[in-house]
Parts: sequence; structure tokens; C-alpha cells
Amino acid sequence: MRNFNKYIKTFFKIALLNILPFLVTGCDIGGDIVIPSGATDLSVNIKSDDNAFDNPADVIVITEAKALITDIQYERERDGLNQLHHTGPYVVNLALDGSLRELMKGYVVRDIYTKAKFQVHKPEDGLQISDPDFIEGPGEDQRFSFIIKGTYNGTAFTYKSKRSMDVVINLNISSNVKNKTHNFTMLFNKSTWFLSGANVLNPNLPQNTDAIDNNIKSSFRKAFLDDNKDGVADSN
Repeated sequence: MRNFNKYIKTFFKIALLNILPFLVTGCDIGGDIVIPSGATDLSVNIKSDDNAFDNPADVIVITEAKALITDIQYERERDGLNQLHHTGPYVVNLALDGSLRELMKGYVVRDIYTKAKFQVHKPEDGLQISDPDFIEGPGEDQRFSFIIKGTYNGTAFTYKSKRSMDVVINLNISSNVKNKTHNFTMLFNKSTWFLSGANVLNPNLPQNTDAIDNNIKSSFRKAFLDDNKDGVADSN
């Protein structure tokens, strides 16, 4: 009996050593094991493509913008399935001057991708977030997904979106993620957030909430491979 127990312990030790490398690297939605030798170390950066701070003389001046982002995925060309990258949540303070801000970094299966997808999502019940601005209390209406701070006609405002948004961005071309390391850059345009045609939307009026939230979602316009991280799509 003692020899049998010793055999069982040895068996499980060997099994654990064999599966441990796979446990630390994750898997895709189909359950395929992702290991570093068959994956790409992919970083994701995000930047504003209007490339300038707001003019202080403008009706609206944006001084800070941040999002709670979850479930970053990439759609594969060969079968239309999503490769799950990381689930978050990530509090992202968006750079407003056109510089790149790294969203996250990790392994992804090497493949050809046609779309980048992510969620701007308010915190789930009971979820702890490092930034207290996203949770004011336990109620559904006290949790937020996207926060913008600035001035409207010289008076400070804070706009907090309660909407969870699924953002889908077509890559500029089918992107072949095949090297050991790659970088994706996503672009957004903050100049559209508080506009309806040529009219400025007052961020303090509840009736403007739907239009502003729609503008935020549609402001994420494109994504592309950008391995040298200069904010410009790489040429194949």
C-alpha cells in the first residue's frame, strides 16, 4: 500500500510539471492551448487622432478622459471566431495630445485578423475597481463606463456614461500576426464627443446623454498593426 501511495504521488507530480506551462499562458475560446512558442507577444496602444489639446477658447475643453475596458478580442479571418486576449477590467486614462497610451500586453495566437473588438463596460455588481470615479455606490445608476472631465463655457463639468458599449473596429487590412512581437494601435477622435452636426451638446443636460454616448462609441474609428509605435499603420 505504501508503494502504491508513493507511485500515485510521483504520478501527480510528473503530471503537474507537464501541464503547468500551459496553465500560465491561457487559452482561446475554442479551448486551444496557447503557449509562448506558438504565440505572439502583442501590445495594444490607443491614441487620439485629432492630435491636439482643445483650444481654451472653445465652448468645451476636455482635460481628462478615461474608460473601463474589458474583453479585448480579435476576429480571425479564417473562421470568423474571436481570439480572446484578456478580459480586464482595465482603467485606461486616454492621452489627449496624440501620444500613444498602452492599454495592455500579452500573448495571442498567431493568425490573420480582420477586426478588433472590446467592451467599454461599467463595473459589475461587487467588482472592485482601482479608480473610485467609476463607482459612486451600490446602485446600477451609480456605476459608470466612460468618464470625461473638462469645462463647458468656462465652468467645470464631469460627464459619466452609464452605458456599456461593444466597440467593433475593422482593421485597415487583414493583419497577419505572425512574428514574435507585434503592436496594434487603436485610434479615437475626442473632437466628436460633444457635437451634433455643427451644434455643441451641453454635457450637463440629461437629454443629450444618448447622443453623447453614441458619439463616444463611434469615435473609436480604426485599428492597425503599428510595430514601431509611431501611430501610423505599417505597410505590408
